[in-house]
Amino acid sequence: MSTIPPIRREVLVDASPGTAFEVFTGRIGAWWPVADLSVHGAGSAVSFDGGRILERSPAGQEAVWGTVTRWDPPHAVAFTWHPGRAPERASHVTVSFAAAAGDQTLVTLEHSGWESFADPAAARAEYGHGWPPVLARFGEHARQAGGAGPGAAGPGAGQQDAREQDGDGTQESEATWVTLVHRPGPAAPPDGASVFGDPQFRLHIGFLNQMRERGYLVAAGPLPDEPGTGMAILRLPGPGRLAEVAAMAARDDPSVVGGLFTVTVAPWQVLLEA
Repeated sequence: MSTIPPIRREVLVDASPGTAFEVFTGRIGAWWPVADLSVHGAGSAVSFDGGRILERSPAGQEAVWGTVTRWDPPHAVAFTWHPGRAPERASHVTVSFAAAAGDQTLVTLEHSGWESFADPAAARAEYGHGWPPVLARFGEHARQAGGAGPGAAGPGAGQQDAREQDGDGTQESEATWVTLVHRPGPAAPPDGASVFGDPQFRLHIGFLNQMRERGYLVAAGPLPDEPGTGMAILRLPGPGRLAEVAAMAARDDPSVVGGLFTVTVAPWQVLLEA
């Protein structure tokens, strides 16, 4: 079993799950950036074809990128993934489509199987940076297929980093920004001893790493003027996800469940981003 965790990337698109699924699978050739990310380069065509993801060059050469392992429209599709590599060296990708508020769809991509690469950490880092712009292109095509015109400014706008431009030049993010403030809880070390040496603190770091792997974590660290207290800033694609974050912070962080920390979850209004 690989010790390197999967990467998880999300995009909120202005389309129904059925439309998003159809655009991802049936129209992949329209949005996949073959000029930059393909085996045969510009002019190639890629499609889901006969249970495979297949690229065809202008000269008719074929390259199999992967084989479908799950086909569950409009909920999920999964496939092996080995563009330019042998099938036995494939990693694995799962894409799920969940209905969200406002006739939108939260599309979540999870990529695993890094042990198939000669340098798993480097491959994971490369894909971690590569998937977001690919998903942004998909999201834009899904938005157009969902009926929103090119100038529409609906939530998400089909991009993981969608933003709206205000008249005064500031940018209001179409995302849910949240602060988590962790303070010593009932199971914290007594007599002012540092929480950093407690075994549960490692579990807290594990939770923060999960938030980072999902693309949510912006920053985290201790507050120097409050011993034992730290703050994390999260940014989730799409508005209205505060309750979801609150549930994750209370349920999925073992250090909170175990009482090392208490957590205060609060929305953060961001008016200007770098």
